[in-house]
Amino acid sequence: MQFIDLKQQYLKYQPEIDARIRRVLDHGNFIMGPEIAELEKSLAAYVGVKHAISCASGTDSLEIALRA
Repeated sequence: MQFIDLKQQYLKYQPEIDARIRRVLDHGNFIMGPEIAELEKSLAAYVGVKHAISCASGTDSLEIALRA
């Protein structure tokens, strides 16, 4: 079975990944920061819905869906 080379993938996008991480560390909003709002907006547009909500885990997302 062939595995994905995560290091190779990281190296390909390293400057962008590191810049994004630095941005989060600089403003200190690890939860509900501007990057999360950007992610949710992009996900909603990608799947063609009005809203998307990010969760801490798959368990959280299943619980939210079951309570809806």
